[in-house]
Amino acid sequence: MQPWITQSPAYLERWIDEQEIDRSAVARVIEGLDIAVRDEVGRHTTGGQQPNLYIPGLSAAPWWENDRFPWTADLEAATPDIVAEFEALGGLRGRRTLSSNPTELADEGRWSAHYLYYTAKAYPRNIKACPKTVAALASIPGALGCGMTYFSVLDPHTHIAAHTGFTNAHLRCHLGLVTPEGPSIRVGDESRQWERGRTFVFDDSFEHEVWNDTGSGRAVLLFDLWHPDLSEVEVRAITYLMEVSRKLIYRSFWSKEFVSA
Repeated sequence: MQPWITQSPAYLERWIDEQEIDRSAVARVIEGLDIAVRDEVGRHTTGGQQPNLYIPGLSAAPWWENDRFPWTADLEAATPDIVAEFEALGGLRGRRTLSSNPTELADEGRWSAHYLYYTAKAYPRNIKACPKTVAALASIPGALGCGMTYFSVLDPHTHIAAHTGFTNAHLRCHLGLVTPEGPSIRVGDESRQWERGRTFVFDDSFEHEVWNDTGSGRAVLLFDLWHPDLSEVEVRAITYLMEVSRKLIYRSFWSKEFVSA
């Protein structure tokens, strides 16, 4: 069991006391940590949903329809500006800002990214270089810092192995930028392909897997957003827990990646 799981309940209790939070307002978050400590996530989920941190009582579906998220139309309309900033960073081949994904989930080929945020930690240089992308994301709850936000690049002939995300407190959105015909993503039992200028939203706490069997690169703008069932105080509590997890899990990663960020 990862240290952050066993240590986080004590951190959260101190935070609740310091912030004078009504415990009933964050009862689901407290229960979620308790489930994680007991290693019982699998007893509370179905259909391949297996996050590290499971918040009970949230709506669960592998794929979410765009009509739940009115901001998708404006984001899609901003695609030309977002593509231009992606290309200015170096696009598919920009070695100055393109980082290998540290999860080592690409068992074939290469998965890399131009990061704006990694587990809510900012990459200031890339953020400064992408003002229109940042503006397009600004009205989306959590898109600028609740989890991951980056330009995700798949090299030709790349496979990302089946995996699940960190928490069901986030949903994930992809906006297609460079989308050759063929690459696809499976979430749960359903697979979809990307289209330039089109978004889709899914719950990455369900098992998902990605293929690019073509000879061309694929790029999307990937970002997390808060689950719409969460209250404001629950968002605050989970944001704090993300800060704790960064300190306990990613310290060595920050020391390597953020020296020049």
